[in-house]
Order: sequence, then structure tokens, then C-alpha cells
Amino acid sequence: MTMEIKSNIEISVIRSINKKINSTMKLSELLNSIMDAAKELLHSEGSSILLSDWATGDLIFNVVVGDKGDIILGQKVPKGKGIAGTVAETLEPIIVNDAQNDPRLYKEIDNKSEFVTKNLLAIPMVMMDELVGVLEIVNSIDRDEFNDIDLQKAQYVSDQAALAITNRRLLDESNKRIVELSTLYEVSQAISFASHDEQILQIIVKALTRAMDVKRASILLYDDKLNELRIEAAEGLPLSIEKDYIIDLDNSISGFVFKNGYPMIVADIVEIPEEFRDSNRNYSTESFISIPILYKNNTMGILNVTDKNDNSKFDLDDLRLLTTISTQIAETYNNFLNEKNLEIQKRLAEEIDIAAQIQRKILPHIPKAIQSHNLAAYNKPAKVVGGDFYDFFPFDNSKYGVLMADISGKGIPAALFMGAARNIIRAQSRIHTTPVKLLSDSNNLLYAESELGMFLTAFYAVIDPNNNLITYASAGHNNQILIKKNKKKALKLKTKGTALGVFNNIQFTEKIVLYDPGDILLLFTDGVVEALSDGTLDIEMGEKKLCNIAYKYIHDEPVKLINNLKQKLNSIKLDEDYRDDFTIFVIKF
Repeated sequence: MTMEIKSNIEISVIRSINKKINSTMKLSELLNSIMDAAKELLHSEGSSILLSDWATGDLIFNVVVGDKGDIILGQKVPKGKGIAGTVAETLEPIIVNDAQNDPRLYKEIDNKSEFVTKNLLAIPMVMMDELVGVLEIVNSIDRDEFNDIDLQKAQYVSDQAALAITNRRLLDESNKRIVELSTLYEVSQAISFASHDEQILQIIVKALTRAMDVKRASILLYDDKLNELRIEAAEGLPLSIEKDYIIDLDNSISGFVFKNGYPMIVADIVEIPEEFRDSNRNYSTESFISIPILYKNNTMGILNVTDKNDNSKFDLDDLRLLTTISTQIAETYNNFLNEKNLEIQKRLAEEIDIAAQIQRKILPHIPKAIQSHNLAAYNKPAKVVGGDFYDFFPFDNSKYGVLMADISGKGIPAALFMGAARNIIRAQSRIHTTPVKLLSDSNNLLYAESELGMFLTAFYAVIDPNNNLITYASAGHNNQILIKKNKKKALKLKTKGTALGVFNNIQFTEKIVLYDPGDILLLFTDGVVEALSDGTLDIEMGEKKLCNIAYKYIHDEPVKLINNLKQKLNSIKLDEDYRDDFTIFVIKF
């Protein structure tokens, strides 16, 4: 540059440019300052910097200084179009002193801005052989045309602008990475400290708004049972929008993003369809991001973020960061739900275990002997708790009653109904000693108590040792068996009767059978004969096997028969869905 160019004013301007390049201004502020200096240095009506879009090669008006600058800010010049596009392709500067008659002039920009370009300088901004953009100086003042000296001045500004843009972009990129890492760290910290907290999503949202330096953020979750998208956690939303606020799936941006499963980044609300615009939207900026929260390829909710505190617009870097965070949210929330479910299951298992202990204590202690009779019983629920139970009622006149009952169903419902049924039958055993009367009155009480279709089958017998009599009645229970020692045969004890709790005021039939010393009475539920049927669930086959085992132990104590059945039960492989409660009560006369 010649001494002629370096007037005192020009040197002052150049020093100002150099000073600004080393400043900590934001890129937009930095370039505006350089453009102001360029306009002053070259005595022009306007100046602009068009940055190169690395993805498309188009040029974008990024900084414009002049009366109509705001109008064309952000406008694109397609690659190869206009004078700036030509400069971008050739990397050679151009002086145009009769712009309106130059066919290369991209007149769409003049038309939009109502600005008449008379002459201009266009200089490529290159850094390390890469095109950064194009500098344009438009309409010289106090002279008719630009000359080579103006070109030298512009070239200097161009070089400095290229350096400033590159350095600033590198710095901004570095700062963005720092922000990303800081945001991810803050969210991760929030997650780690909130892993067992019911308000985990709210804690994440607070950390996110703080780290992203935004005013508003919300997490919406989808309820597939109700087909609703509702706000689960939010920060900075209007008071009219509270937690659990339901989002319209058909007429909202969140609903649109949820249904399509793709993120939406909006620089200006006017860019989206009118039906999705919220007329009550009272946010400080019109830029926002809405991202689907995906878990195992299923959209479980939406993450919305808007209103940066510096009023800037969201960009693709923000989108990438928030997409990563949305993945964290999905993983964390599902882990939290899994942990919560495990805790619930653990508590439930503990409660069921306590229920099983209580149930085992409910089953009465059976004496090994009463009168000249030996007794033994065994109960094993199909699940932790069950619906089978037996009972023993000694009477003052040396008689005693025995009960075998089977609740419909298995597990907790059966166990709960079992408790009520046992208490009712026990109460009736203090009033009635005859099987028919006990079953009849118990049925009426159970019918009043029964809910959700619960019922039970039962076999009740009164043993009279003085007369060797068994008086019995059945309420829909499977046949019980009396093994005759001397005749080596099995008598099936059966009477007519309906299960307890199904109908009110039903009639039962009572029968009497004689027993001999050495005979064995087998009281059992159908789970016993099903288990002994080799997986076929053939009741007759199971009954035959049970009788054969009883014959084998006809000379032994009942406990040996019970122990043999225990071993067989443990060796039987039966699908859990088909396994029933296993209960047996053995009396040897």
C-alpha cells in the first residue's frame, strides 16, 4: 500500500480494524465494526460481507452496512450468480463502475432493498486457500468510480475480515463445545443426584435451562392408555400452563413432532403452518426447538426449548446438543421407572412373603393323634400364597370335624378370600356340628362377602370315634377317598352340593360311611391328583396313583405317606400356568 493511501485518517481506520480483530466481540458485532470502518475507509454508501455456506456453496448476506442493510440481511446469492457469485468461483476481485449495465449484476437484491447499485468492488475473502466469503463495497461517494487504490484498500479490509471471521469461528466453535460439555455435565450431574427422586424430570429441566441459558423448557410425556401428551416438567412457562397440562396432538407443534418423530428447529414462528401457531404465545423470541424423546425407536415424549436469554436464534449445534440430551432423558427416565418398578416389586414380594407367613400360621396345628387316630397334613401353594386350606375342629363329645377347601383362582386374591372363608366356617363350626348346616349357613355368609366372582369348594366331615362313623357333605369339591385296609379298595366319598359363595340359600346332601381300624381317609384338593397325573391333568389317573401310594403305606404312619407325596411333588415338572395348590390331609383310623 502506497504512502498516498496511508493518510492520517486511513492509518487511524486501519489501526481501528486491527484493534477490533483482536477484540472479544461477538462475530456479528465484530464484522459490523469492520464494515463501518470499510465504509469510512473507501468513502462508500454501503458495504457488506457475504459468507459462504459450506454445505451449498451459496453466499449469504451476513453483515450489511447502509440505509437498506436490514432488508437484505440473510438473503442468499446462489452459487455462480451475480458479481459476488462470480468472485466466489474465480477467487479474483472485480471492479464494476457501471453496475446497472453489467449483465453479472444480481438485480434481485436491488429490487428487494430498493437500492440502486451504481458501482461496486467485490473481493474474495480467502483464508488458507479456503473461501470464507465475499466483501462488497457499494457506490463510491464524491467520485464517479472505484479505482485500483480503492481495490488495494478493500483487499486489505478483506484480508483482515477473513482472518477475523476464521479466528472468531474457531473461538465460537470452541466456546460451543465448552457450552455443550458444560450442559451435558450439568444435566448428567442432575441425573446422578436425582436418580431416586420422583421429581427427576423437573430437576433435569432446571439444569437444562441453566446450562443452555434459556428462559423456558419443558418435557412432555405420552400416556398411551389415555392417548394424551401432557407436560410432566417445565421451567419458565406461563402460570396458565401447569404440570399435567394436556397438549392437543392434532393442532400443536409438539403433537406434530410427536406424530412424525422428527425434530423441529424454527428460527421464526412465521415459518411454520398457521394452524400450529399458538395465538396466546407470549415468548420473548420467535425461535424454538422441539425434539422427540425416543426410547428404543419409540417416541415417548417431547423436549421443548425456547427463548435464549441473549435473544439469539437456535441453530443446528443447539439441535445436536438437545438431541443428545433427549436421549439422556429417555434412558434416565426409563431407568428410573425400571428402578421404581423393581422397588415396587421388591416391596410387593416382601408383602407377599409376610402374607405367606401369615397364611402358614392360619393353617391349624394338626395333632399327631386324637383318640386312636393318627393325623398328618401338608400344604404347598402354587405361588407364594394360595387358596387351598384345611382345618380341624375338636368337639367336647370326643367327636372332631375336618375340612378341606379350595378357593377359585390362585395367588393374592385367593389368599385374601381364603382368610374370610376360613373365619366364617370356623365361626359356624362353633354353632353347628352337622356338615349340612355348617355348609348351608357358611354359604349364605360367603355369598354376601364374595366379590369379583370368588367362590370355594369344600368337603366337611365329622368323625365319631366311638361309633366308627364319618358323616360328610360336599360343596362342589372333588371326590374324597376312604382307603379300606382289609378289602384293599378305595371308596369315593361324594354328595351333591354347589360351591360356596355362588348362590344364596342352596341345599346340601349329607351321607354317613363306616370305617374300620387301619382304614385311611384321604382329604385333598384337585391339585394333588393333577400333579400325580404325569402332566396330563387326568383326574382319574391321579386318583389311582394316590390310592396306590396309600396302599403302599397302609401299615405306616400318615406322615410317611405325606413325605412320599412331597418327594413326588418336587420331582414333577409341570408348567407354572397349570400348577395348582397342593393340599392333603391324611387320617389313619
